[in-house]
Amino acid sequence: MKRFGNLYDAICSWDNLELAARRARKRKRYRWYAEDFELRRESVLREIYNELIEQRWQPAPYETFRIYDPKERLICAAPYRDRIVHHAVCNIVAPLLERSFIAHSYACRLGKGTGAARAHCRQLVKQYPYALKADVTKYFASIDHALLKTKLRRHLKCAPTLALLDRIIDSWQTTDEPPAWFAGDDLLTPLARPRGLPIGALTSQLFANLYLSRIDHLVEEQLQPGGYARYTDDLVLFADSKRFLWDALDRLRAEFAAERLQAHPVKCQVLACRDGVPFLGFRFGPDWTRVLPENVRRFHRRMAALRRAVRAERRRLAEAWPTMFRWFQFVREQPGNDGLVLAECQRQVF
Repeated sequence: MKRFGNLYDAICSWDNLELAARRARKRKRYRWYAEDFELRRESVLREIYNELIEQRWQPAPYETFRIYDPKERLICAAPYRDRIVHHAVCNIVAPLLERSFIAHSYACRLGKGTGAARAHCRQLVKQYPYALKADVTKYFASIDHALLKTKLRRHLKCAPTLALLDRIIDSWQTTDEPPAWFAGDDLLTPLARPRGLPIGALTSQLFANLYLSRIDHLVEEQLQPGGYARYTDDLVLFADSKRFLWDALDRLRAEFAAERLQAHPVKCQVLACRDGVPFLGFRFGPDWTRVLPENVRRFHRRMAALRRAVRAERRRLAEAWPTMFRWFQFVREQPGNDGLVLAECQRQVF
């Protein structure tokens, strides 16, 4: 495997920092922190440049908050100047790491994404009678720092770049999840192995894709199912045989454990494609596609709250439309769901 070196000067270059600042600002130009940065753009970029060149840049603490829809998650927002550094790193490192990714890993990759993943799944459901749906328990919170650093060193050999990536990885670790023990561990092993990546950081998406890349190659090159797709920690394998998929699940559980991950106790199951395969918000059947019921219920709750707020004059009517429009875009991505759109339009009597 080719290892890439001499990357640090490219990461620190002024042109790359300018590009990183533009990408960090995308869709956030009217946020107060983006406007504050633009007022001092030259001086802040110069500070970042000097800190990187002198290898003394240190990540600042994350701002954290919890969301509860669709499930409870701890979201971590890096300070704006740190986001610029994250973009600068990903501008250079991501294209190199992505060379080792398989074609059917779809999360947070240029030209991929949820739409391409769903289209691939919909195609495979029509071709195969059975599917294995696999998932990892608390994936981002479970990623082992030492194993992640080892994986990075299999692809990169630039010492300053690796030191910078190590600082980003070490800037966060899981503290509110129970410890997990694996084969060969003693009582104190989990305490000696930091783990966890901050959900919400740009670098976390890249690291999460890399962390399961070995398993992607194992699936495609050794297990060789009829079809395969992965979006972050959601894996779907397709085959003509149930026995093949159950054996594949046993192998995946063992490989997850080798990466110090735990397969989800409920979401890992073999399904008949005629009954539908849940993936990224939809259930895909051979000749039909439906929005998952929990997504429909969540949207109805959201819209009912908006209607109540509009009637009580706490919200303007125009504020409700962007939420509706996003829902309509999501639902109409897959054919056969226009009835949900029409039903919601008829319900909008404020």
